[in-house]
Amino acid sequence: MDGDDFLRASDPLPEAMLLVDGEGEIVSANRAARRLLGEDPGALRGRPLAGIAADPPGEIARFLRECSRTRQLLPGLLTIPDASGGPARFRAEGAVYRPRTESEGPLVLLRLIPRDEAVSRFLALDEKIEQLSREIRSRLEAERELRQQREWFQVVLSSIGDAVIATDDRGRVLFMNAVAEALTGWPLAEAGGRPLGEVFHIVNEETRRPVGSPVDRVLREGVVVGLANHTILLGRDGTERAIDDSAAPIRGHDDRLRGVVLIFRDVAERRVIEQQLVERSRMLAEEARRKNEFLAMLSHELRNPLAPLRNALRVLRFPDRSGEEVAWATGIMERQVAHLSRLVDDLLDLSRVIHGKIELKTEPVGLDLIVTRAVDAARPLIDARGHELTLSLPGRPIRLRVDPTRLEQVLVNLLLNASKYTEPGGRIRLECRRSGDRAEIRVRDNGIGIDAGLLDSVFDLFTQADQSLARSQGGLGIGLTLVRTIVLLHGGTVEATSPGPGLGSEFVVRLPLEAEPDASTAPPAAGPATAPPEARRVLVVDDLVDSALTLGKLIGLMGHQVRIAHDGPSALEAARDYRPDFVLLDIGLPGMDGYEVARELQRRGDHDAGVLIALTGYGQQSDRENSLRAGFAHHLVKPVDLDRLQEILDHPPPPGRDPGPTLR
Repeated sequence: MDGDDFLRASDPLPEAMLLVDGEGEIVSANRAARRLLGEDPGALRGRPLAGIAADPPGEIARFLRECSRTRQLLPGLLTIPDASGGPARFRAEGAVYRPRTESEGPLVLLRLIPRDEAVSRFLALDEKIEQLSREIRSRLEAERELRQQREWFQVVLSSIGDAVIATDDRGRVLFMNAVAEALTGWPLAEAGGRPLGEVFHIVNEETRRPVGSPVDRVLREGVVVGLANHTILLGRDGTERAIDDSAAPIRGHDDRLRGVVLIFRDVAERRVIEQQLVERSRMLAEEARRKNEFLAMLSHELRNPLAPLRNALRVLRFPDRSGEEVAWATGIMERQVAHLSRLVDDLLDLSRVIHGKIELKTEPVGLDLIVTRAVDAARPLIDARGHELTLSLPGRPIRLRVDPTRLEQVLVNLLLNASKYTEPGGRIRLECRRSGDRAEIRVRDNGIGIDAGLLDSVFDLFTQADQSLARSQGGLGIGLTLVRTIVLLHGGTVEATSPGPGLGSEFVVRLPLEAEPDASTAPPAAGPATAPPEARRVLVVDDLVDSALTLGKLIGLMGHQVRIAHDGPSALEAARDYRPDFVLLDIGLPGMDGYEVARELQRRGDHDAGVLIALTGYGQQSDRENSLRAGFAHHLVKPVDLDRLQEILDHPPPPGRDPGPTLR
C-alpha cells in the first residue's frame, strides 16, 4: 500500500493517524490528523515530523527507528501545536507499516491521541484500529509472498533445461520458458491465452498421425501422464523434432485442479549419443574378443616349438648317433629357435606399433637385394608346404630409400601370409615393377582368398580369419598390422584385394622411388681380400649360467679365447687379470648391474675395458640409447645373432692394447 491506499483506509477513522517514512518525513495524514493539526493534505505531505513537533529531533528520530523494527505499537509522547496554535501533548503510538526492502525504505504508522481525552471513549475504537492494522499487514504480507512465489516459479521454470509450458484449468497457455518458445516457435507474448493444441502440435513418429496432448488427459483424469516416446513435435515453421513429453496437474490448497504443467525435450542429440554408446560398446566387446583370441593363440604358438625342441634334445642324448641324425636334430632346433625369435620380435614390434615408437634407419638400397633376403627367410616354410614361388624382377634395378631390415620384414610377412593361407602345392608370385614415381611390389597367391567383409579390416590389430588352414601353420595374426605400419612410415601404401573365398588374394605395396645414383657416386671397387680374423680374448658376463656357458662355447668354436663370469665383482676381477679384447656384458646382473660394471671398467682405463657389448633381452630404441650412453659400443638382443656377433669380433680392437695373457 502507498499513501493513497492509506488515506482510503484511514480517512473514515476518528483517530488522527500519520504515515511517516524512514527519514521522518510525513507521507500521508488522514482526515482526523489534518483536522487536529489544522493543515490541508498538501501542506503536511513531505514535511519533516521534527519540523512540526517541538520535541528534540534526536528523540523523534530514535522513536521512529524503534517503531520501524516492530509490528507492535510502541507508546511515546509528542508535543505538537494544535489547531489554535498552542502546544499540546499527544500520546503517540507507532509501528512499522511497511518494512524496509532492497529498493524502498520503511514506512511507520503513528496514531496521535490527545492526553486529556477520556481513554475509555476510544478503547473500543482502538481495538478496531488494531484489528484493521493487523488485517492490512496480513494482506500486505500475503501479497508479497504471492509475488515472490510467482517470481520464483517463473525463474525456476525459465532455468530448467527442458521445455516447460503451464496452462490453466481449461488448457490455455499461461507460461512458456525460453526452451519451449524455441522448440515450438511460439513466443509467450503470442501464445499466452491460446489453447495448447494451437501451440503444441504433435504426431506419432512412425504412423505420422496426430497424437493427443498429454495435457488433455491430465485435465480429464487429474493424474500424471508419463513420458511418451516416438513423438514428433511440429514447430510453427514446420520444423520436426523428436521429443519425449510428460504432464502433471497443478492443484491449489483445496486440492482443486488449477492447471497443468507440460515438460518436453528434444531427444535427437540424446539418440545420437545413445547410438554412439551402443557402437562404442560393440567395438570394445569386439576388441576384447579379439584380444582374448590373440592371447589364446600366443599361448598356443609359444608352446608349439617346445615339443620339437625337447624331442631334438632327447635325440642328441642318445649314444652312437650318426652325423645325419645330429644334423637333423640341430636343424630342427635351429628352425624352432628362429621361429620363437620371430614370435618375440613380432611381439616387440606390436608394442612399438601400439605406442607409435617404430623408428626407421633409411638408406639407399636396391630392391632386388631386399627381395632376395626376404625370399631366403621365407623359403623354409614355402618349400615345406610344396608351394611354387615365382619371382618377377625388372631388368633395370629399382632403388629405394628405405630401412632395409623393416622392408625385408614387410616382404617376409607377406610371403609367409601367402604360404599360410594357401593349400600345399599352391602357387605364390612375387612381382616388382615401376609404376610412375613409385615402386610396386605385388604378392599374389591362389589360396583360400579373403571374404569381402574382411578386406577393410584385414590390416587391423588382432584381426585374423578363423581358418583351420592358417591355425595349422601358426602365427599371431599381427603380421599384416606391422606391414601396414612400416609401409606407411615409408610414405607408401598397401592394399589387399581378393575375388572372393577360394579364389586367392593379392597384396600390393607401393613405395617412393629413390633417384638413380650418378657414376661419380658408384661404390668403390672391392679391395684385396682381408686376412682371416685373429683369435680374440672375450669375456662373457651373464648371471644365467646355461646362457653364459653355451654362448662361451659357441664363441670358443668360432676360434676365440673365452672367460666367463656371473656377476659384477667377478667380471671386474676377471677383466683386470684377463684384459679382454671384447666384453659381452649382461645388463640385468643382480646387485651391480651391467651399466655399473661398464662405468667401472671405463674408469679403470683401456687396460681392463675392451670393446663393451651390451647383452640384454630388451631391444627398443630407448634401450639401445641407454647402452650407448653407458659406453657400450654395441647392443645385442638375446638370443644373440651369431653372424652379427662374429662380424663384431672380426673387427680389430682399439690399437695400443696390451695383448695380455693367453688362455690355455
